Amino acid sequence: MRTLTALLVLLPTLSLAQTAVTTRSAVEVSYVAEAGRFHQLQRRDGDRWVDVGFAVKGTGETVRGFHPAGEYRVTNPSGEWVLVWGDEFDGWTLDTSKWSREENNYGGGNNERQFYSTDTKYSYVRDGRLHIAVHRDSHTSTDGKTSPYTSARLRTLHRGEWTFGRFEVRAKVPGGQGIWPAVWMLPTESPHGGWAASGEIDILESRGSNVAETTGAIHFGGAWPRNRYLAGAYQFPEKNGAEAFHVYAVEWSADAISWSVDGKTYMTRKKEEWFSEVAKDDPSAPFNTPFHLILNVAVDGRFFEKTDQKADLLAPDAFPQVFEIDYVRVHQWAE
Repeated sequence: MRTLTALLVLLPTLSLAQTAVTTRSAVEVSYVAEAGRFHQLQRRDGDRWVDVGFAVKGTGETVRGFHPAGEYRVTNPSGEWVLVWGDEFDGWTLDTSKWSREENNYGGGNNERQFYSTDTKYSYVRDGRLHIAVHRDSHTSTDGKTSPYTSARLRTLHRGEWTFGRFEVRAKVPGGQGIWPAVWMLPTESPHGGWAASGEIDILESRGSNVAETTGAIHFGGAWPRNRYLAGAYQFPEKNGAEAFHVYAVEWSADAISWSVDGKTYMTRKKEEWFSEVAKDDPSAPFNTPFHLILNVAVDGRFFEKTDQKADLLAPDAFPQVFEIDYVRVHQWAE
């Protein structure tokens, strides 16, 4: 580990009344990040060191940043998961450097019945949580297509993408029939072709009022309709997915993908179980390219084909149906 020498800089700030100028001190901390190794900046807090920000995988370039005055050091973690990205939703608005809101009225290819809106009525940050809300608000797009429900779909596309890692979300799902909350991943570039030839990883899916279980899955193979999937379900032993927050996670490597809830692994799929119709000589394909995260709540659709659930049967006062997300965290393995 390295203890760093910091340059003291005085930064001006305005008082709340905007009538006087005061100063506060900050330091510029810089270090050369060795290529291929993870680096974690830490600051002394009494007799302990605390992490500052996310771990950085070095490229050989110098890393610089301004921080409160203090004593800093850089460590090189190894043999452990390190936090490389996350959102705790502690502010007052959605962090658009991490998430974008999608506008879409075409049902995701699953006969879903919601319009995804960018309006903050349907996705907002409050009380340290992200809320994705479904309302019985109809919307008609310019081509005349009408959806009877409005919701939101957020994604990290071109803002955050990763190949392999541990992806973790703490969330509480809505419990209305026909309501379909999901946390999932898609490839950013789709190098092997259209869905699902380039893969899909489903971290959390909840089937309407069947909140006693949650499901996870992967989709792969060829482009539709030659696609294949593998799925599994977890049964909650006590409070179900709508009664309490639970931690849903996927650990993804070139060799295997595992799903867990509250630290309990309920499914593992190995590379021998999936394949790419295009990259037949690559045993890890299609799950070895950068993927981005998606958070959304859909309504009805093919996910409910073998059930009698339908959101139209919900009472008017059952809305909004709200998916609450406490945090999203991405870790990668430091060798």
